[in-house]
Amino acid sequence: MKKNYVSIQRKYFKHQRVYFTHGLVILLSTLSAVSVLSFPASQRGCSDELLIPSEDEGWGLIESGVTQDINSIFFICLNRGSVVGDQGLILRTGDSGNNWTTQDSGVTDDLYDIYYFGYTIMLAVGTSGTILFTNDTGQNWSIIQTGMMASYSSGQMINETIGVAVGVNAIFQPFFTRTDDGWNTWDSTSFYIENDNIFYEGRLTDVFFMNSSVGFATAIVDVPAGGAIVRTTDGGITWETVLFYNEALYSIDFTWDGVGYAVGDHGTIVQSIDDGDTWVELESGIDTALHAVDFPSETTGCAVGDTGMILRTDDAGITWVQQSSGTTVDLRDVTYITQQVGYVVGEQGIILGTHTGGYPPDITPPQTICTLSGTMQGDVYVSDVTVTLNATDDFSGVAVTQYKLDDGPWVTYEATPVLVTENGDHLLWFYSIDNAGNIEEEKSVAFTIQHPPDLTMTVEGGFGYTVTIENHDSVELTNATWDFTLDGGIIFFGKHQSGMITIQAGGKNTVKAFVCGFGKPVVTFHIASSQETWESRVFFFFVGL
Repeated sequence: MKKNYVSIQRKYFKHQRVYFTHGLVILLSTLSAVSVLSFPASQRGCSDELLIPSEDEGWGLIESGVTQDINSIFFICLNRGSVVGDQGLILRTGDSGNNWTTQDSGVTDDLYDIYYFGYTIMLAVGTSGTILFTNDTGQNWSIIQTGMMASYSSGQMINETIGVAVGVNAIFQPFFTRTDDGWNTWDSTSFYIENDNIFYEGRLTDVFFMNSSVGFATAIVDVPAGGAIVRTTDGGITWETVLFYNEALYSIDFTWDGVGYAVGDHGTIVQSIDDGDTWVELESGIDTALHAVDFPSETTGCAVGDTGMILRTDDAGITWVQQSSGTTVDLRDVTYITQQVGYVVGEQGIILGTHTGGYPPDITPPQTICTLSGTMQGDVYVSDVTVTLNATDDFSGVAVTQYKLDDGPWVTYEATPVLVTENGDHLLWFYSIDNAGNIEEEKSVAFTIQHPPDLTMTVEGGFGYTVTIENHDSVELTNATWDFTLDGGIIFFGKHQSGMITIQAGGKNTVKAFVCGFGKPVVTFHIASSQETWESRVFFFFVGL
């Protein structure tokens, strides 16, 4: 997938350790339905106003006015973008896709990719080795190259003068072309995809350069059927295989933090969290071919494919949600300008747009469930209490969960259970907010913690029972209820006795229990949340242990 200008340029300048001087300012609001991009007034044709009709819900059909297959789409800001397709098709919009104007490409070859750099420089590539270039927003397209026994599937302008294109040559080798002077001159090279010292034919399907030296490309491997991800660190002179895979791969994208995603046949999604060194498979939940992927943020991404398939993730690829596209045609490309505003193109001239992240309008707040876990005696916890908050949302997803304990401040819940350790009565308040800005009504749960005091108890016999309790805590045990029970034997009186006692910190106190009976009862003495049991012998008023 061809990245939007924002994501590409921030990555490029990050790797180059220079400041972004194009005057682009990103104003992000995590709770607004649409993030806003602001551009300098000097950049003609771009606006910070989204012009998709407000009644548009989820993914809505945008009239393109054409029937050719549309293969690629690129938006440089909220209202201005271009698409390319079969038979040399190039369309441009300046009003968020409400109206499209045909531009003269000068060719009839199928065009597979279009790419913006800045607001005027554009690159388009396609079959017959076609490379088109413009520096006036497509008012005049220059045919750099065409009529070759080769085909380009993807292109990128790394900066104003450095551009690349990838595809396949006439003998089925991966094919790479690069210019360093704005397509005044260019060089092309071909290579084989290497794996375990075996070299394979194939075609490059998508390209992503992080800077002028380091770039990645996805590939289809012809025999054996499968795919690969290759990398260059010298600007495309040499390529190494970083992933050799059993499914064809069609598209690649990286986030600002160097997390990579690639998609392909049978619902394949692979991810790299180490700048492309290693790749692991993610669970997409589908078996449909995916042709394009785009990540407008570190956690939010979208993939599209055959039979109208659209997948969305809001948790960096951990889970993928299938969204309704309203079509069954194959979708070829996706681009997001913000986390909420995106476009999809495909066969038969189809263009889809969303300003809700592809979700239906979300007017329902999330729901948060609070779970308390610990050891209870009656209605009181006699251990630390673990508080777990689990929030769910049907459409836009949960943005944040907040909680506060007793008179403390509101705190963001970070998906890690909260441990409450202090004795006493507690009141926990909590609520969540979804990505559409819906706020859940505050909920609360009350609970009490009373940890067992650090006590030791000893019992002596004689004329009744004498229990000595020592308090090893640093806090006085005040008005603690004690309970004395005999089980077994024949007890005339004294079988159940209770009372209250206070024991100073570090001190001791005694409880005297008089009984009358015969036998060998078991003695149970309970105080606060501590308990001890002893065996005894009773003969009239006398007790032995």
